Amino acid sequence: MSGKGAAGSVQLALKVEMQAAGYRLEGTLKHLHLANNEDLDPTDRIAKLRPFVSQLQQKFCENNYLDEHISVNESMIPYYGRHFAKQYIRGKPVHFGFKNWAICSSSGYMYGFDIYTGNQAGTQYEFGLGGDVVIGLIKQISLPPNVGHKLYFDNYFTSYHLLSHLRQLGYDAVGTVHENRVGKCPVKLVSAMKKEARGSYDYRSIDEVLVIHWNDNAVVTVAANFGSVVEGKVPRWSKAEKKKVLVTRPTLFQTYNQGMGGVDQIDQQVACYRTRIRQRKWWWPTFIYLFDVTVVNAWYLMRKVHGHADSFLDFRRQLALTLLKKYGTPSLQGRCPSLLPANVRYDGKCHWIVKGDTC
Repeated sequence: MSGKGAAGSVQLALKVEMQAAGYRLEGTLKHLHLANNEDLDPTDRIAKLRPFVSQLQQKFCENNYLDEHISVNESMIPYYGRHFAKQYIRGKPVHFGFKNWAICSSSGYMYGFDIYTGNQAGTQYEFGLGGDVVIGLIKQISLPPNVGHKLYFDNYFTSYHLLSHLRQLGYDAVGTVHENRVGKCPVKLVSAMKKEARGSYDYRSIDEVLVIHWNDNAVVTVAANFGSVVEGKVPRWSKAEKKKVLVTRPTLFQTYNQGMGGVDQIDQQVACYRTRIRQRKWWWPTFIYLFDVTVVNAWYLMRKVHGHADSFLDFRRQLALTLLKKYGTPSLQGRCPSLLPANVRYDGKCHWIVKGDTC
């Protein structure tokens, strides 16, 4: 057989094998269920996912200690079908999908989450939807009070009443805030701050809640229940002088910027190697998103425990190789390879011979 004919035969065999693998995968997904359909709670809108979600919520919090800086934000799960809980958020990289409330470390590890399924009739919010989400996520991960943890969130969640309540509970918190959510704090109006020079700021403190207006490219407002006003400097481009100049900035804005990006970090890692298996089931995108989040969390834990500098791609490859060798069917042609990689074979766990009754 010529080289060209041999190459064609290999390509044909590979194509047949991939088609067979596709049929096997479709057959597996057809019978995949995360809950017993006969025992679903009619009041739970994600009852088909509830056992899986509850187990992940428990494991995410158990397998990592809580960092000092913790951020709360919303994350989008891509979904383009029809569903009553589908959301649209213009400022997110994923515009359409299910909204997921997430609480993460500043490095990106997800401690807890809650899938948003829309407003339910008769629901009463004590601090608004965003404020109640923050309180619920704190309870979910059992965040201990008065030990130095700092919470960060944006203006969707922040309000004067929420910060005051968190101060009473023993939590430090800071977030950007809308002008109409600062209570009766007598800071200057945003319209008046726009007319002042760049770098100017105004602040007031009421009942241990500090509110600061700062004029940058636009007027930005930050509220916090800890800290004080300390001036710092930040470089900004000056059109008049045609160069970068130092502009006054309260250091609380720098603190907020350094601690806020945890949810964006995990979204970035999930988006790099997102699992793209499409199904007609409405709950499938949420399931596969949480599966990808679990892999990212495992990568963060490996780097924290072992200090390895392996990239996320290398970690996913090693993970897939380990699972294939452990649970896959070995080839019958030639020498049978080892079912496990060396780091699993020689880890000293679960490989001892057990004496049975017939011995």
